[in-house]
Amino acid sequence: MVAVALMPPLVTAGLLFGNNLTTLGLKALELAVANVICINLTGIVTFSLQGIRPATWWKNSKTGKAKQRALVVWVVLLALLALIVLR
Repeated sequence: MVAVALMPPLVTAGLLFGNNLTTLGLKALELAVANVICINLTGIVTFSLQGIRPATWWKNSKTGKAKQRALVVWVVLLALLALIVLR
């Protein structure tokens, strides 16, 4: 499923850049970046809602802050991308 979301915009971007159509290539690259951000956000939210945690307690103690940091980073990146797309 991830390949369906990532490969077509990346291939399209490569073909457009190869044909010297940089503005259209950048738009296709924006779509690929949006897909990467959304896939990571969905993974974090899904694992959190399902309660999936590491099996060992020493790894489990570090996951709370790491999950929060990752969620903040991906949401900020999505907001930045939205600002770029909506300009």
